[in-house]
Amino acid sequence: MSNSSAVIPERPTVLRDRPTWVSYAQITAWGWFVYSFAPAVALLRNELELSRTLEGLYSTALALGGILAGVAAARVVALIGRGPVMRLGSVAAVVGLTLFVVTTSFASTLLGVVLVGGGATLAMIGVNAFLTEHQGPAAPRTMSEGNGIATAVGLLGPLAVGTGVAIGWGWRPAFVAVLIAYVVIELARGRALHLYDGTHGHRSAEPGHAPTGPLPRLYWYTWVVVIMCIGTEFCMTLWGSDLLRDRAGLGQAAAAASIATIVGGMAVGRLVGAPLLSTRDPETVMIGALVIAGVGFSLAWVATSAALILIGFAVAGLGIGLLWPLGISRAIRASAGRNDRASALASVAAALASGIAPFALGALADRVGVHTAFLIVPTLIIAAIVLIHFARVPLDLAEDPEA
Repeated sequence: MSNSSAVIPERPTVLRDRPTWVSYAQITAWGWFVYSFAPAVALLRNELELSRTLEGLYSTALALGGILAGVAAARVVALIGRGPVMRLGSVAAVVGLTLFVVTTSFASTLLGVVLVGGGATLAMIGVNAFLTEHQGPAAPRTMSEGNGIATAVGLLGPLAVGTGVAIGWGWRPAFVAVLIAYVVIELARGRALHLYDGTHGHRSAEPGHAPTGPLPRLYWYTWVVVIMCIGTEFCMTLWGSDLLRDRAGLGQAAAAASIATIVGGMAVGRLVGAPLLSTRDPETVMIGALVIAGVGFSLAWVATSAALILIGFAVAGLGIGLLWPLGISRAIRASAGRNDRASALASVAAALASGIAPFALGALADRVGVHTAFLIVPTLIIAAIVLIHFARVPLDLAEDPEA
């Protein structure tokens, strides 16, 4: 375990080649789907006359697909290579989107969501591993930049859903757009799938496959940090509106306001923070992002006016926005070349955190109230800061550290 900060000797250069732009597009397609998903499912519930319990199964199905992909990804990469896995993920997402958009039964649309969650996650696992290898020291900036673009564009997704409904086309055109995007992505990727295999994404039967053996101990510290960071994000985005209602007495409009301020702050944080990562130690930047998230949360938690709470949410979003790209980047960096396995397990961590942390907050809120229950958030933030400080992952980490 290293306590030394990474040193950035010179400004790392981001490679803005076709594989990088294709990867950015892949992240953006997933972002559009994720941000459009909740309002579309609410409309689908009315269309299919489902109960709220059955509606909730769509989110479960999306998470299930992601977990299954995370568990299987490293093995599939070892069989066919990372580039083909990314294409397989896009194909599965297209099939799932087709079922989700074209069919009109609960079972078929639910299966479609599982396939989208699994396929898109499979592709994203490849993207995260590829960008980390391909960009080298510029990987933290690249990951933040790509996720920033995805978040900014993804905010248009719910608008597209609402516009479609307003003009009588319904919610489906917004998802047809995602389907087309995945097809275009694979056309742009072309036949040169080997470009995405990178250093350690080859089949196990070929030279250049990932090292065998267990992941270093340092990786598991980064894995726990991912859980804490994603738990923070989902607690804020899923329960923020309840804090607004509880403290400021607002109604249903608070939900839209809270999500917009947090997610908007995340987009700004990722795009503004990306250039900073070219000249600053990403470990220090990540601790700074957690501190900013904590400051924003504190303002929202102590405030009793809607305006101050929303300002607090926006500030928290600025910090939260950097947590996933920096968290996944450092996890892969700590894997000693086992990049696809590290990316896959980090995706499992994110899926678990997105379900467990908000559930824990909700269960606690039933006992002590939402305001007190929200103290889960600073607990996660402080724990993440402590772990990062005592288990740093330098940019120049050796190829096979037993940290």
